[in-house]
Amino acid sequence: MKIAIIGGGASGLACAVECGWEAAGQHRAVNITVFEAADRVGKKILATGNGRCNLMNKNEEMPYFGDDDFARFALKEYNLIKNLSFFATIGLYTRYDSEGRYYPLSNQASSVLDVLRFECEKFGFRFECSKNITDIKKVGDRFEVCGEKFDKVVLACGGKAGVKGYQSYDLLKKFGHSIITPRPALTKIKVKEISYVKQLKGIRHKGDLTLYIDGKKRAFESGEIQFTDYGLSGIAVMQLSSHITRERSENIKIVFDTVPGFSFDGLKESIDGWRYNNGDLACENLLTGFMPKKLGTVIMKMCGIPLNGKISALTDKNINDIIKTAQKLTFEVDSLRSFEDAQVTAGGADTREFDRTTMESKKVRGLYCVGEMLNVDGPCGGYNLMWAWSSGRLCGKSMLK
Repeated sequence: MKIAIIGGGASGLACAVECGWEAAGQHRAVNITVFEAADRVGKKILATGNGRCNLMNKNEEMPYFGDDDFARFALKEYNLIKNLSFFATIGLYTRYDSEGRYYPLSNQASSVLDVLRFECEKFGFRFECSKNITDIKKVGDRFEVCGEKFDKVVLACGGKAGVKGYQSYDLLKKFGHSIITPRPALTKIKVKEISYVKQLKGIRHKGDLTLYIDGKKRAFESGEIQFTDYGLSGIAVMQLSSHITRERSENIKIVFDTVPGFSFDGLKESIDGWRYNNGDLACENLLTGFMPKKLGTVIMKMCGIPLNGKISALTDKNINDIIKTAQKLTFEVDSLRSFEDAQVTAGGADTREFDRTTMESKKVRGLYCVGEMLNVDGPCGGYNLMWAWSSGRLCGKSMLK
């Protein structure tokens, strides 16, 4: 059997390896060619996790965006234990951190790519790099790719995130498939009225973030926020972006509690005690013990407090205003950053047109789609690679049934 896999990323390589294993178990011959637009396979794998490759997460029950029900079959068939075993079998060992994120023991993404590549080469699979596939023809029961005939084709082209001139959805459209409008997800957020935000550029601070859309609470994240010259970044912010990208409302706000763990009264008691003992200090120092000084001074400015005035001159109303602002620092969302800054793509191939038990098209026999190209995306923390491994492996095995 001859199989073409279009895309040499995480899902495509996992598909090839699993297919090789299945063929060996059935004592069947399989000839796989992996076509890759870049000059080498696995470039996006190398960039994940800041070069460390966060390849899975202990929390398997985290919901996915898009079609979560479609994704669940592959994620249960090839769960965390099975995927850890998969990598151990091909020579990659892992560790996990306090938040349950799995990384290669080497702490290098290159190790993940190497073991996948070595296994493909062991089976004699062929890599055709610098090949941007723009057309696939169906000729009878077979497919034609770059002048070669194949029995089956797997589209593992990934999404639009971080890719310039992405056209791979057109391959599916030519076969009559529908595409859910692709949008950037897990990306940075641009906010309105950024005069204060610009003053905070470069500041990082942990806190609680709540997303409100049309006045209703839609999501909550706890973690570090990073201030930029255009708005907000950081993992917690990017998690919220996956909710925002699916909304068309213009009334979207993020409320940042800069002092999590304190009630209003508890924070007031703490500030009052410090104010009593340090009344001669300038107001710019009032929140020094709670947050970076620059963030504290911005909160003072927002409350109309003179920075060089004495803390002892602050009234109870001043303190109440400061606490309210610190606990509900509000940003109006302007827009999300582009695909260039996004980690994954929301939207993609409509999963209703694919069989979730095999990844095969319901419209075209012998055509499969896996990974980020489908309308499935997960939060930060290794979930998107988990989907890539699971969907790719399910497809790899299914093709030889």
